[in-house]
Amino acid sequence: MENDVKFEVTAGFFDAINNDRVYSADDMNRPYRKLISNGVFATPKGEPSDYLQVFTANNGMNIIVSAGYALIGDKWFENPSNLTITTAQNSDVLTRIDSIIAQMDKTQLGRTGNIVYRKGTASSNPVHPSINTEENIIEFRLADITISPSCIKITQDLIKDCRGSSECPWVTSLIYQVDTSTLYAQWQEAYKKYYEDQEAEHDTYFTEFKNIMTNFFNTEEQEFTNWFEKMKNQLSEDAAGKIQLEIDNLTTILNETRENLEDAISPIITEDGYYIATEDDTRLVVGM
Repeated sequence: MENDVKFEVTAGFFDAINNDRVYSADDMNRPYRKLISNGVFATPKGEPSDYLQVFTANNGMNIIVSAGYALIGDKWFENPSNLTITTAQNSDVLTRIDSIIAQMDKTQLGRTGNIVYRKGTASSNPVHPSINTEENIIEFRLADITISPSCIKITQDLIKDCRGSSECPWVTSLIYQVDTSTLYAQWQEAYKKYYEDQEAEHDTYFTEFKNIMTNFFNTEEQEFTNWFEKMKNQLSEDAAGKIQLEIDNLTTILNETRENLEDAISPIITEDGYYIATEDDTRLVVGM
């Protein structure tokens, strides 16, 4: 209106007339600030959410950063295809943690997006390397990789997916949903490895236990056999001796009984005091 008082604000975009409307890259990126949050894009509904996820290459110390998109520092960021990175072996005696980082360098000399492999420091209590917090260099930590001194191959359980954390948020606007089908690849691989390790440990323990019990029963069986043979011989000798003693005792009793019986029925005695007996030592008695 004719009488309005106007206060100019920032707006755009407009066609230029004699270059009176010139826009910078920040102006071009400005709409993203309210429309889309900064972070890694989750894929549209129905597709795996593996944008910029770090996987093992199953080939020595190599890892793969998958293709994907992000909005970092209000600027678009794209990894057009899978990127293979060779991590460094650990020559120290302690474990270290390395990081894979998505970086937006907005400095005048940079003006580019990068995927950065950053080595950590070996320690008895290792921590991941820090990420840049400068205003013109914005970094998102995509993954941490734990590398022990004996590590010669990067497996999935050694890779911690950091996407979705405070250091690497998800884009939370203008998407259907976050598909979690691949978010827990590390957990699944770690569980698989733990299960295989436990199964192997169980098999080893069971084999050792089986051998121990087999040896135990063989030893006990042999000791029992030796004891039984010894006791059997002893029992045989004792039984035979006992039977012989019983026979001798019975014979003595029988002879004494016969003599007493013969004395009781008036045996024939000579003038010299000897018993008169038959050839089989049977005494003659009166009336025979």
